[in-house]
Amino acid sequence: MSFLNLSLGELLGLAGAISAGVVALYLLDRSKQKLIVSTLKFWVDADVRTQLRHRRRIQQPWSLLLEIISLLLLLLAIAGPRLGIIDSAGRDHVVILDTSAWMGSRGQRGTLLDESKESALGYLRSLPRGDRAMLVRADALATPATAFESDLSVVENAIRVSQPGSSALNLEQALEFAGRALRLQSERAGEIVFAGAGRVPSDQAELQNLPPNLRVLLAGAPQENIGLRKIGLRRSLSDPDVWDIFVSVRNYGTKAHDAELGLQLGLSPVGSQRLHLLPGAEQQATFTYRAKAAGFLEVRLNVRDGFPQDDRAVIEVPGRAGLHVVVYSNDPGSLRALIDSNPQIEAVFQQPSQYDANVKAGVVVLDRFAPPAAPRANSIWIQPPASASPVPVRDAKNGVRLDRWSTDTPLGAGLRTQDVVLESAQVLAPAQGDVVVAESAAGPLVVAREQQGVKTAVLGFQPGQASMRYQLATPLLVANILRWMAPEAFRSREIQAGTVGLVTVPVGKDADPASIRVIDDNQRPLPFTIQGDALQFFSGAPGGVTVVNGDRESVYSLTLPDVAEAVWKPPAGVRKGIPRAAELEAPPPEIWPWLAALGGLGLLADWLLYGRSRLHRLRPALATPLATRLRQRKAS
Repeated sequence: MSFLNLSLGELLGLAGAISAGVVALYLLDRSKQKLIVSTLKFWVDADVRTQLRHRRRIQQPWSLLLEIISLLLLLLAIAGPRLGIIDSAGRDHVVILDTSAWMGSRGQRGTLLDESKESALGYLRSLPRGDRAMLVRADALATPATAFESDLSVVENAIRVSQPGSSALNLEQALEFAGRALRLQSERAGEIVFAGAGRVPSDQAELQNLPPNLRVLLAGAPQENIGLRKIGLRRSLSDPDVWDIFVSVRNYGTKAHDAELGLQLGLSPVGSQRLHLLPGAEQQATFTYRAKAAGFLEVRLNVRDGFPQDDRAVIEVPGRAGLHVVVYSNDPGSLRALIDSNPQIEAVFQQPSQYDANVKAGVVVLDRFAPPAAPRANSIWIQPPASASPVPVRDAKNGVRLDRWSTDTPLGAGLRTQDVVLESAQVLAPAQGDVVVAESAAGPLVVAREQQGVKTAVLGFQPGQASMRYQLATPLLVANILRWMAPEAFRSREIQAGTVGLVTVPVGKDADPASIRVIDDNQRPLPFTIQGDALQFFSGAPGGVTVVNGDRESVYSLTLPDVAEAVWKPPAGVRKGIPRAAELEAPPPEIWPWLAALGGLGLLADWLLYGRSRLHRLRPALATPLATRLRQRKAS
């Protein structure tokens, strides 16, 4: 027997104090009586004081014994005795609830997550009193939802409000987290309970390194499912108005299925294909579509399966952002091939007499003339008059040899041509902070600067003249300058719709992490790692992520749920189901009501057997007339 409210020492101490008090009351019962009289006139002091004597012997020992036993029974009822040994410490259990994307699929009783919730709640109800439990929600990450709680209703409420996520289950990580929690936060480790469907990546299908205290509560059975795996959009290299679309569809089931794949941009159909998917196979479909304006591309699988969340995806497709360039030149033919040949550029050629300083253009090109006012937009000055050049002209020479390019800057990237003799060239005088792109022995020939957000490039020679017309460096130099002034117009974009979780992006082997940015929809940077020629980042929630690497921009719309490929099969030795012993275990009987009833009956019996007799002895004395008692007192 053990006690819930008092320890054994406290119980014995209180019992001894109460017993001693009752015995003292019996021994300290005085014989002196108190009388009330009308006057003290006829009373005289007695010569011999009435001797007060304490009773040396208990007259009613059975009454005393009955009272002590009854009071001890009541005290024992207050102590809360329990039959058997109560484990006050209890054991600590970790319940891993599978909240991966697959748990949102339909089961026999609602969703698979609903079935797992019922199993987890049943397990909690089967735990003995005094045990604690902790809930861990597991998808791609193991997230503790509660601490170790002795009040299991807290854990039950956390189970009821759990919802399926968007990523696949990482069972190995969840088991490691649960084992670490038991080692660090528990004095008596109990069980690790996994409640879920157990759909995991293929590399965890044969997971064998399991904790010995694992219990599995599997929900549902493998279901047939066909879903979108990845969608990619890329502008055609030959025509920037044409999108190349790639769609990947996977059959997660064990049977072959036919599916109708349809694409629609806005209200215009893009195309459709009928796919025949073998079990566990993945198939790709390609489409091309011409679109200049922005819109939303909807990709849909016309199938009916148990997991409709991956049958539809919507991607925002941006419009083409071309660069508007206005060229003022008396000789537009020398520059047309350099500027107008790029499909990303919309060039307009005008005479210098048509010059407008407020022209709406991304870049303004001024070919060998001095405007009355500098343009407000980014500008390229080609051999400007010395009096109007934004970069001072130090000298003008003929037969200048171009010796060196600044290849360590974006403006000089890829330029290697040397020993080119220019018919005529201006030697410039750059200021502090200017970027020198090309130099000769006499000084700088090409200089670029940026002031208050406006970019300016000055070329001391005409790139379309005879000596530079057929040089490979000429179009590359112009392209570098335009890309530096308007990088958004030349940035190659790729759009992909995929699943949340770990995303791998191919990058060059010599990629500089400092030049790469990975940002989310709120322009907040995301951590990433680069291993070899691959960049990896993790996104656990649906949303958009943009990866900027130089002039390449990849937009990832992570909206598809991540469905794992395999189903984990627990080994034969793993415990399964709710433990029957705990289910059938009856709580220890409550005996304090019986003890309280016996104590009350004992006090009632003492009153009936001994208390009423004392009352009868007092009544004759109280019934004696006062005058008679006074005479008796005087006679004495």
